[in-house]
Amino acid sequence: MGAGFGLAIVVYTLGLGAACAVTAVRGRARGPLIGPALVLTEFCLLTQAALDLAGLAGGPRPAELATHIGYLAASVAVLPAAAASVRLDERRWGNTALAIGCVTAAVVSVRLHQTLGPAARG
Repeated sequence: MGAGFGLAIVVYTLGLGAACAVTAVRGRARGPLIGPALVLTEFCLLTQAALDLAGLAGGPRPAELATHIGYLAASVAVLPAAAASVRLDERRWGNTALAIGCVTAAVVSVRLHQTLGPAARG
């Protein structure tokens, strides 16, 4: 998994989380671009997971493989869980939950990269 792609995912996901947080603070409904942005973020996280699995299959393995697999699974599950929990709430609490989900996805993505160790980072 490339470090640049991982960094781009983290920055994009944090930006999306900030947009959700601003919308929550204002108490407004989500804009029409938040949904597609969440789908794009999830697609990027799934791509990251696929690249990571390919790297594990043909390259060095992290020292703590079970922890790495746990972060890998969490990275693709956080946003769908957050989105499913807020389907009916378009305002403050729904946007707050999406912001928290985005920040959590970014942190899990960083931790996923950290568990690879220095030898396996690309």
